[in-house]
Amino acid sequence: MPGQALGTVVARLKTILRRSFRLAGFDIVRVLPKSHVMGTFPPRLEYSSIGQAANYFIHDGYRHRTETTYFDDTRSTDESQREVYRFAREVFDQKRLTKVCDVGCGSAYKLVRYFGGRDIVGLDVAETCAWLRRKYPHLTWLESDFKNSPSFRADLVVASDVIEHILEPDALLSYIAALSPKYIVLSTPDRNLLGGGSHNGPPRNPAHVREWSFAEFDAYVDSRFEVLEHFISNNAQATQCVLCVPRNDAAPHAEFTTPPSSMSGTT
Repeated sequence: MPGQALGTVVARLKTILRRSFRLAGFDIVRVLPKSHVMGTFPPRLEYSSIGQAANYFIHDGYRHRTETTYFDDTRSTDESQREVYRFAREVFDQKRLTKVCDVGCGSAYKLVRYFGGRDIVGLDVAETCAWLRRKYPHLTWLESDFKNSPSFRADLVVASDVIEHILEPDALLSYIAALSPKYIVLSTPDRNLLGGGSHNGPPRNPAHVREWSFAEFDAYVDSRFEVLEHFISNNAQATQCVLCVPRNDAAPHAEFTTPPSSMSGTT
């Protein structure tokens, strides 16, 4: 069977599969172009529901934390989100980019490992930056400040498992947009994969303010950026990863009105 015909058959089978699961109360969250089916398979329909924009598209009734807890990430190495940085490096190389900014870089172990020798900037809270300047004095470490426009630009921005630590994630996304990136790589836990009674919040991890399901995070990021890819990068660690780009026609958002609170923490 020719490749194009085979692709058509596979696409139709996936459509039938999706409809069958939906009739049984399941849902395949996202069907991407080119016949890729991605996402989680929630056991109940409410696990794939989407809330209001005012609640960052997290479902109604979810309990968000109202305070942040500083997480010292300086001892972390390569045990979490490794594949997110490997994916970011693939984007960096394939698109021939030149400068990467890691927002909430923590120990910067993965940033240095996967982007060593490239033009890099790491952002984090003051305590973490002080440690980074001692550890890597030849590299650029800046304290995160979402209240003011950044003084530099980067054509790739990475924020790996950071957004769940932020009280006001809109401020983070506005800051990222102000960096004028060509590509953005975001990751955060998929609440459906974490399970354990976390559906209605607050998160079991005390350093997390909130956690998104796959469907909720897709809707939230898509409200600010154009989502190119959204996939589960590490099922065992419940990590969902998004590749996105700024929207050319995006309406302006309120920017730089909220301090970063506690950024450090990539777990």
